[in-house]
Amino acid sequence: MSETNFRDLWQSQKINADSNAEAIVTKAKQLQKKTRLQIILGNLLLFVTMLFIIGIAIYFKPQMITSKIGIILVLAAIIMQITASSKLIVWNKSNAQKSNLDYLQQLVLFKKKQAFLQSTIMNIYFVLLGLGIVLYMIEYTIRMSTFAAIMTYGVTLAWIALNWFYLRPKIINKQQQKLNEVISNLESINEQFLKEN
Repeated sequence: MSETNFRDLWQSQKINADSNAEAIVTKAKQLQKKTRLQIILGNLLLFVTMLFIIGIAIYFKPQMITSKIGIILVLAAIIMQITASSKLIVWNKSNAQKSNLDYLQQLVLFKKKQAFLQSTIMNIYFVLLGLGIVLYMIEYTIRMSTFAAIMTYGVTLAWIALNWFYLRPKIINKQQQKLNEVISNLESINEQFLKEN
């Protein structure tokens, strides 16, 4: 193989690596946009839910202190969740001009923030939400027959358990898998560039 052919082969390999890096960064930015949109839509849904709960409290005017405490706990859970997840929206506003290494570091930081949100904040959210719903329902379930009250609490707690034990872990695993894949690809590209330089 002549030196010219070898040089041409090396140049084409470098172009492929650069285009591969661009494709991975583009995929990472698409994931970022999708994540940001999901957070915005989730927060919007939570905000509408909060307005609905306030409307229920105003319309039905609960009398028992347990109902009032329940509403406060549910609203506190929603506000906490909106506040915590809104911090992730701000992430990466200025990352467009960053190098691959800086972008990778931002993704790793985002992953840590997301993990905190998905574990600690979500745990507190579900505890406050579940406790708030149970307390709120006391006023209305004491007027029901024992069977109806047990069924009402059973269905409500089953729905919370389904979200907690099945849907939440499934969503978290899916989000983490996508983010881990992008981070792994960026790490391999950075290692390639470090070897070349």
